[in-house]
Order: sequence, then C-alpha cells, then structure tokens
Amino acid sequence: MRYLRGRRPIQLLVCTMPWIVLALALFLLAAHLLDWQRITIDGTTLVLLAILLVTPFIEQVRRIRVGEFEAEIAPREVDKFKAEASRRLGIEGSKEAIPPESKTVGEGIPDLLDRDHVLALAKLRMELESRLNRLYSSTVEKAKQRRALGYSRLIGTLVQSGALPGQLSGTIREVFYLCNRAIHGEYVRPEDARSIAGIGMQVLEQLDSIIGEVALKPVETATISTDELQAYMDGKYRVTTIVPLVEKPYRSVRVLDQEGLDSLLQGYDECAEFLVSIEKMDS
Repeated sequence: MRYLRGRRPIQLLVCTMPWIVLALALFLLAAHLLDWQRITIDGTTLVLLAILLVTPFIEQVRRIRVGEFEAEIAPREVDKFKAEASRRLGIEGSKEAIPPESKTVGEGIPDLLDRDHVLALAKLRMELESRLNRLYSSTVEKAKQRRALGYSRLIGTLVQSGALPGQLSGTIREVFYLCNRAIHGEYVRPEDARSIAGIGMQVLEQLDSIIGEVALKPVETATISTDELQAYMDGKYRVTTIVPLVEKPYRSVRVLDQEGLDSLLQGYDECAEFLVSIEKMDS
C-alpha cells in the first residue's frame, strides 16, 4: 500500500490493472475447475486464460533462449572485449574507466548510463558514427564525391585511406557490434553497458584527436629567410572578430603585436566571439 500512496488515479489504474486481470483469470479458472454450471469455459478460453495469467510477469522476461541461442550479451563477451581493447590500444576497460563529461566526449552519456543504459549505448553509437563521418568528410571526401556509407564500409574506407589506424578500427567495430545488439533488444547488464561505454568514450577521445590533427594540418609550407622571420615577429596584425550572442551583433577590429596575439588567443575558445581574420599590416 505504501507503494501506491501519492499516485494519481490513472497511475493507480495502470499499476493495478495487470493484477486485476490476474485475479479475474484466476477466478474464471477456479470456476472451470470447480465445474460451476453458470460459467462455461471452452478450450479457447482456457488458452486465453493461460496468457492472461502470465501477462503481469512478461515485463520480468528479459532473456529468451531457443536451443543454444540466447538473446543476451553475456558478461564473458564483454570481458573478452575489454581484454582485446586493452591489448590493442592500451585502453583500460574497467567499469570505473569512464572519462569525465566534456566537449570531446559524447555529452550526456554518463548521465544516461544511470537512467537508461541501453539508451546510453544508442547515443554512444550515434556519436561514433558522427565522428567517423566527420573524419571521412575531412579526408577521403576531399578527393571523392560524397556517398552515404554504412559504418562498416565507412571504417574500411578510412583504414584504406590511412586516415584511421587499423588497431583502432577493430575496437570501433566491436563497440558498434555490441551497441547494435543492445539496441535491438538483447539483454545487457548495466555494469557491462558501463564497461562498453567506458571504452567507447575513450575511443571517441582518440577520434577527436585524429580529427583535430587533420583540421590543423597545414595545406602548404614554405621556407622563409631570417629577415622575413624577424619581420613577422616584429609586425603588427589586424585582427577581426564577431560577437554574435548579443541583441545587436557587432564586429571588432584590433591591432596587435605577437604578444597581443598570444594574449588574445589564450583561452579564446571560452570567449563569446569568433575569429574572422588575422592580417599582417604593412609597416
């Protein structure tokens, strides 16, 4: 009774309906067994009664076994996966090895693990696919026309192009495989889901690092003289930025030397403005 206190009428009805149905089914079954003349029950009704009797317990059935097949991600599979990830990449696969939530890791996954671990694995899969598509767009797609690829083809293409290390690709495939099984209804223990997510989020960090290197890679390099170097070191720079998050967005222009540039760019990702251009001014 303590469980039902404070609940709304609709919630009470939803919570108690299965047990009302169970009580009614038991009553009809007893009437059949006692051969009450006023209540006649045929074979079809008996089958329906049997279904009604187990209905309240359907929610407790989490695993289905047919012969040797069982719809469950077994703990031993997760243990093997953790060992393989550790061997390939030096990734620590314990359930405590979940990186702190940050911009480089799938936002919200740690919180989701506490509320709905299957949904957390679904989000992890989405984050992984998003990172792979970004890496594909930054490397392979530059030379080829964009095509929509499944995750398996996407990983294979990235490995073949050299954009994705082969060792990392094996772990990514395993994370996808386990996440897909959980999403499609196979039972996974919460602690095992946490282990899978812990490894997956560390893979996300490695992908972010690779994407960052690609984005910051120079498109051109050239040797300069000592005089040119000194001119750049002593020069003044016209820096243009935009401040968007105000009622009336505006553009700012600064004239800075190298020391001023260092000061401006230090912690710039926390500023509420974005950089438009840096141009060297003629002396």
